[in-house]
Amino acid sequence: MATLYPSEYRPLARTRHPSRRSKSPRRWVAWRNLLFAVVAISLYQYATTGTVSWPATLYRQAASTLGDYASRPGANWRHAGDKLEELGAAREGNPVPDFDLRGRVVRVADGDTLSILDANNTQYKIRLHGIDTPEREQAHGKAAWDALSRLVAGKNVGVVVLGKDSYGRTDGTVYLGDANINVAMVAAGHAWWYRYYAPEDRLLEITEREAREARRGLWARPDPVPPWEWRRQQRYSKP
Repeated sequence: MATLYPSEYRPLARTRHPSRRSKSPRRWVAWRNLLFAVVAISLYQYATTGTVSWPATLYRQAASTLGDYASRPGANWRHAGDKLEELGAAREGNPVPDFDLRGRVVRVADGDTLSILDANNTQYKIRLHGIDTPEREQAHGKAAWDALSRLVAGKNVGVVVLGKDSYGRTDGTVYLGDANINVAMVAAGHAWWYRYYAPEDRLLEITEREAREARRGLWARPDPVPPWEWRRQQRYSKP
């Protein structure tokens, strides 16, 4: 019977899978080279221009190829986040942000949709960003329409544009002077914070909470139905 010596075990104990031995160093080298390239590009751009802007340029180029993906709910939040910081500053008494559109309100469709006519007689249909009001046929729907009409009908407003919604309407925050109309509708209890489309809007979140606690407007009702729920119920109830 052959004797097995310790030396005969060593090759088995010390053997590694060849793929593990070969791939790990290559993977590490690839990441190291990528890191060196990023640092080198950034240092060169900073030395020649005084700024490091290539990541933003790369992002814009990538974003331009993702049109369908970029239109998903919440996809405008890189731009919207910057605008919301400006809106917060305006709330503290600083100037309101620059408007992307200005015009006279020529139609109020419901509590969260209106149309403006700009200086070139171009009409824009505006969906108030981040809020949702009861439908006209729903409880408090006419009250919400009346409230928005009283605020802006026939008046000149500014709009901070955040994009387009799924119906092709301009999605934005409407201002009358320095008053944020989107927030005003929620504050008076005529609208919900539409968290599905504005999940990061803490201003609307806090404003809705205050209106709910004060039982203003639609919150005076014992169990108000959110408009997105009401619309879903209407769809399912149809034969």
